Amino acid sequence: MMGAISCAILLATACRSAVVTPANPLADSGNVAPTSQAVAVPTQVRTPAGSSANTADAFKLLPKNDISKFLGVPVFTTELSGRGGVCTYTSSNLKIDFTTTGNTGGIKAMASTLANLSNLALVVPGLGDQAFYNTNAANGLFVLKDDAEYLFSMNDLNYQDLDPAVVQATEKAMAEKMLANLP
Repeated sequence: MMGAISCAILLATACRSAVVTPANPLADSGNVAPTSQAVAVPTQVRTPAGSSANTADAFKLLPKNDISKFLGVPVFTTELSGRGGVCTYTSSNLKIDFTTTGNTGGIKAMASTLANLSNLALVVPGLGDQAFYNTNAANGLFVLKDDAEYLFSMNDLNYQDLDPAVVQATEKAMAEKMLANLP
């Protein structure tokens, strides 16, 4: 599974409080800087040990309509691919990848990734059992829940720079929603 996560890190391009989420990072008007607004974010729900999502349930954990709400624009396409269960949500100019690795091996994979990133990892306290952002050029939010690992990454399809604070807030809000939707 670490290979799937490593691949996702390499393919990805691009801590705020839990109440900050982007207003509209997908504005079709070019280089418009996204802004943030305060909104209520779902409370994290603790799930019993061993519970997790498999790849078939990945879109149930983060439905297309929820992603559209986080982005402030419609998601046009969704696709499930890869052995690790990569759910891709695409709008007019943004792509969100949500990777699930199943319910085994996440603890070991997270420890390895965190060790490899060293000072490039920004720990996010209180999110799942463990969470951190990869702050190097690949970016992404890694979340551990029980022994399942999840990766969130947000990229601009037009290769425009996105505000890292907005990206991190969006990824964190998606992770909180996913955790709340775990069975």
